[in-house]
Amino acid sequence: MSIHEYLEKHLPASKARAIVDYLQEHKCLLKITKPRKTKRGDFRQNGRELSISVNHDDNSYRFLFTLVHEIAHLKTFHLHRNKVKPHGEEWKSNFKNLFYHFQMEEEFGKDEAVFKVVAYELENPKACSGVNVTLEKAFSLYDEMEGLYLEEVQEGQLFNFREQVYQKLETRRSRVLCLNVANNRKYTINKAALVRLS
Repeated sequence: MSIHEYLEKHLPASKARAIVDYLQEHKCLLKITKPRKTKRGDFRQNGRELSISVNHDDNSYRFLFTLVHEIAHLKTFHLHRNKVKPHGEEWKSNFKNLFYHFQMEEEFGKDEAVFKVVAYELENPKACSGVNVTLEKAFSLYDEMEGLYLEEVQEGQLFNFREQVYQKLETRRSRVLCLNVANNRKYTINKAALVRLS
């Protein structure tokens, strides 16, 4: 399946074409990868080669949000090279502008609640969508997953995450300090992680 065909699973053909044309104009390769645990997408510059990778996701909202996030890195690189912060003001401005340039408000506007959360996020976007629990909850309504968010688990309670049993210890800003029961080591896990109670 071509990149254009893959994008058409998430977008009308004209918008898919606009994104493909934009990437070709900027000589950037788009790769759709298997879902990764640590990231949803990335932009890379290796010498003269530019590439964006985005995890395969049946959830169009999450996929498109991640894609525009990474295209904003491409635009920021073209305008500023590596002279600005990866998620600085220049990137934030490009992210918002590209969201509207590609007319994503029409796609996200199909669910008014999702669009409201996304519009708020666009005012001050974060490094990744998973950091924003409200954004992740809005997107997760379109996932076929079961469970509850880690932020909803009571402190001291046991839960399963990625086939391991943890105890919730302490909530921090966007992450939760947890104890892995098997190895007695502490880890921080995103508050928006989907977990199952033990």
